[in-house]
Amino acid sequence: MAEQIWKATGLTCNHCAQSITKNLLAIDGMKTVEIDVKPNETSSIQTLGSREFSSQEIADAMRQAGKYVLSA
Repeated sequence: MAEQIWKATGLTCNHCAQSITKNLLAIDGMKTVEIDVKPNETSSIQTLGSREFSSQEIADAMRQAGKYVLSA
């Protein structure tokens, strides 16, 4: 299993987290997603999957959920 931690901006509430979680779980191999929402700050997203995911995969799934940005 591959655990990864991502940083993102634009999340303001649990609804944001639910939208992103739904899209991330749709990625092949994604098992779990945990999001720590920090409004007006950088939120963290922890993913666990059967493989490592590219930042492009994560960014695309987030963009489909709304105006969320994967940060470095």
